[in-house]
Amino acid sequence: MPPLLAGLVRAPRSRRAAPAGPTLPRRLDGLSPEEQDRIVLEAVQAQVAAVLGHDSGAAVPAERAFSELGFDSLTAVELRNRLATVAGLRLPSTLVFDYPNAGALAAHLAERLRPEVGSPVVALLTELDQLEQGLRAATADDEDRSRVTARLHGLLAAWQGAGAAPNGGVALAEGLETATDDEMFDLLGKEFGIS
Repeated sequence: MPPLLAGLVRAPRSRRAAPAGPTLPRRLDGLSPEEQDRIVLEAVQAQVAAVLGHDSGAAVPAERAFSELGFDSLTAVELRNRLATVAGLRLPSTLVFDYPNAGALAAHLAERLRPEVGSPVVALLTELDQLEQGLRAATADDEDRSRVTARLHGLLAAWQGAGAAPNGGVALAEGLETATDDEMFDLLGKEFGIS
């Protein structure tokens, strides 16, 4: 590019990798409301900084308007996506326009997260996050994948109240692999009330 035009082209911003998962509710568990507010504000500032290519959330004043920081519709959506991932919440695409600075946005998120903090579901979701990371990192052959899949289906059926115990789902899935045609028809008949 000619040196004369180089000053007109903005250098691409280096952006940090997207957050791994909903870590914010876990970090808030057991903290006072004031500590929760501080943690949420720091998380919002860190995500704003990442979207804008800054090294630290300290570069983002809590009361400075997003529009003054250089946000446009694309960066607003990117921030919304990052915050939705970190907070584990569904957030509107108008989030940055509804809450015009990091302080207002953090207060909104803290309020939405408070009912979840301390809930037993948060602990379950934390374990599911860890399981998801383990599954993504694992390398397995088809047989191992089938065993894990059967176990997950059994857990899901138990969670949804289908009457199958977690270990029963595994036993059922393993039994289906070796069942004869007559045994399969009997099982289907019992399951769906067909005689």
